[in-house]
Amino acid sequence: MRVLRRSQAFFEPWERLAYVTLLAGVGLVTFGSAYFHLFPSNATLVWDRLPMTIGFMSLFASIIGERISLRAGRLLLLPLLAAGIASVVFWDLTGDVRPYGLVQYFPVLAIPLMLLLYPPRYSGAWGIVAMIGLYVIAKSLETFDRPISTVIATGGHPWKHVAAAAAVLCYVISVERRRPVC
Repeated sequence: MRVLRRSQAFFEPWERLAYVTLLAGVGLVTFGSAYFHLFPSNATLVWDRLPMTIGFMSLFASIIGERISLRAGRLLLLPLLAAGIASVVFWDLTGDVRPYGLVQYFPVLAIPLMLLLYPPRYSGAWGIVAMIGLYVIAKSLETFDRPISTVIATGGHPWKHVAAAAAVLCYVISVERRRPVC
């Protein structure tokens, strides 16, 4: 990928690591989601949710680094990844989905606030905004799957995957094109 070779796309090496971790998480969602859809159960849902938390938390650390503090983003990357993984393990062991919900939804609320309150280090904030908007659409398609199935035979679930993939694509394109603004 060209973006990994571009020096202007990342101020510090940990940012490149966070980006690669995000992409690895997204790539692993492909296999985890396929496994879950082939054999739907809580046991297989673990393998769908686990890579999602890797993506959520690496993105969250990246945005913290970009908007608030490079040092804070670097220091939070591993603890956030561990918290994401722990939330899935906790859910699997106890059935309590609240920590996983926090891992999934808190960044969706916090990132727009960071975009509003802190100046960017890079151009391309449109990609983050588009990603959040498409993720909200994806979650809406998932939530309203049954009502949508009365209108569209497939329901909303397949389109949730399309919207989620488009969300990641927007972010990838914006990172590939971004430039430092400070």
